Amino acid sequence: MDLPNVDALLVTANNPARTDLSGMDHARCAALHNYLLHHAWVAEGRPPAQLYESGKTFFNDNHPDGWRAQALRPRIHPSLAAFLDTALLRPVRKDWSQNNHEGVGPEGLFFWASGINAEDPEGFFNQDAADLHDEDPDSLVCLYGCNEGGESGGGVYHHQPSHHAAVFLDMWDHDYAMPVAAHPELWHPLETILSNWIELIRVRKVVAVPKPESEFLHDPLHDHLPIAGDGLWKWRPYGEGQVATCVGAWDRLCDAIQARIIPAPGGGSDSAGMERKPLLAPSVLDAAAVPSRCFARDFLTRARRPRFQCIAPGLFLPLENEREFAASQPITVLPRVSPQAVPPVCLFPAAPRASRFYYSCRDVLAEESSSSSSSSSPSPSLVVPAGVYSEFVGMNGLDCAAEGFRLLLPFPLEGGEGLVPGESEDEEDSAATGARKSDGSPVGRGMMDELFQHGFKPFGGRDGKVEGLSDPADLVNPELKARYAFSNWTQQMALCYGRAED
Repeated sequence: MDLPNVDALLVTANNPARTDLSGMDHARCAALHNYLLHHAWVAEGRPPAQLYESGKTFFNDNHPDGWRAQALRPRIHPSLAAFLDTALLRPVRKDWSQNNHEGVGPEGLFFWASGINAEDPEGFFNQDAADLHDEDPDSLVCLYGCNEGGESGGGVYHHQPSHHAAVFLDMWDHDYAMPVAAHPELWHPLETILSNWIELIRVRKVVAVPKPESEFLHDPLHDHLPIAGDGLWKWRPYGEGQVATCVGAWDRLCDAIQARIIPAPGGGSDSAGMERKPLLAPSVLDAAAVPSRCFARDFLTRARRPRFQCIAPGLFLPLENEREFAASQPITVLPRVSPQAVPPVCLFPAAPRASRFYYSCRDVLAEESSSSSSSSSPSPSLVVPAGVYSEFVGMNGLDCAAEGFRLLLPFPLEGGEGLVPGESEDEEDSAATGARKSDGSPVGRGMMDELFQHGFKPFGGRDGKVEGLSDPADLVNPELKARYAFSNWTQQMALCYGRAED
């Protein structure tokens, strides 16, 4: 049995979540949930018929706590109850004790979620969190438990009054998005979250790797990039689909800029009919010791090189000359803490006049791990010029974002260090009007690399994971409302100068 076709149900920019319902879109959510469960089930080599024949759901009598779940029905909104009536649970595995490792990995619905919280109906409502954040009784439902990297208090929480949900990895994340009324932008319809997870599978950022292949340290089904995770679901440093999406967003940015410089003949795209020369040749990257497999190399060798030099105020194309490009990369040539370490690559350097501004390596680079204190790691006294850099990652790290980037400014931001998200702000306070992350929280005072960054991730992920160079118009990305660099700059071009056809 093939996977169900849910293309028409996925939330995208052109197919948004419905806003005309008095509750959650339970049919759409149940279909997306069952798709994920089906994907995990067949990835383990199990016949799909067993999944559907069991008919196991939250409320039925096929599991020991079915009678306790039924007792909760009066406290559950009818639309959420309808979802729980049709969203399938995994059939009981008879070989659990013999063939399964410790933990909940193979039971996971997805990398971030272990499944509907049916094993503990008494914990279905998190009243402690509701009381702590002044939410109404029975308003916070822990719909899914946490899977990879989750701790106490984590899970996918559904807010019954708003019919929106958010993903928390532990109880400490609650402060980012609660009370709900103070952070409405961080709560989304459940179908939006499930659509995001499905898209992460389709771009191969997350893969379901069955045993015995799950014992390997690399993805055996594709390109042998490192994978991380203890259960069925594995995290890859980046997916092929993310490279393609990033290149597409870059093309649109180039076309928007070029159309305002020299309109293409006939009003068409500048990229139409012209030879695609890459931003950089592989030999140029080799000269700067850029790793042979990393997101930066894949992007720079596939994205076309436009006819102009400046891509945004103060940011330029990378230098094409091997020696000059290598000289502009102060980090790639340094010894690495491990074979999996990928150093930051300067993708787009700052304007030459801004090159006099330098920063301590400790200030501008993400800490890869505790091993970064090794004598072979980059020196804290290393200074680097401003520009757009790829992220410093360990390719086999859990929740790593090799597609991430940081815009290093030639000056520190005033920011709002110490301000708690949701805390009342004085209009005269610089934090009230200063730069913010995508979750609405202010950037740190004195920081130079937090513009365009996420903050809290309501679809799953740790706060430290960086923004990706991709386009939200093509797929539902891990943070739907985040400001993506290329598409953000393209939109600014349209706002400031009008559309190319105007």
